[in-house]
Amino acid sequence: MREEKDIRVFFALWPDAVLRESLSRAGMTIPIQRPARRVPDYNLHLTLHFIGNVYLDQLACLRQQARRVRATGFDLVIDSQGCFGKARVAWLGCSAVPAALQRLHQQLGRRLRQCEYQPEARHYNPHVTVARKITSVPEQAEFSALPWRVENFVLIESKATDNGVKYRVVETYPLS
Repeated sequence: MREEKDIRVFFALWPDAVLRESLSRAGMTIPIQRPARRVPDYNLHLTLHFIGNVYLDQLACLRQQARRVRATGFDLVIDSQGCFGKARVAWLGCSAVPAALQRLHQQLGRRLRQCEYQPEARHYNPHVTVARKITSVPEQAEFSALPWRVENFVLIESKATDNGVKYRVVETYPLS
């Protein structure tokens, strides 16, 4: 039996370049101190389902099931911030989670069960991680609300490099 799996992946909402820059600026309003570090703007995203390490045959199943998702595009607004103390991350999120985002998350999760994936049992809390390794709760900062028109979701490969983690879009799934 193989010990290492072939690829590390997750499904996410992937902002375009303009929104990514706005998310980066909004994230910069949150004060952090070393050893915390900001997430590079090219890695900013909103996770739908973190899968982890998989074999290529399971990846093929995940891709096939994602293609079967039938959901409509929607608007969300990034207008809040917070932190997960245990995970030591600061994030930006939406004070009102659109029902369409919840439905997309749930439908994708149901589909992915066909591929030996078990969705997390805890409540889905959509967010964009903007800093990692925080040691204290950051002060609340102000930033302008960021509208996000969501017209697709993506499968991302996560690869560790000498210069940190790099993400690569493997496949894009349009929403109607």
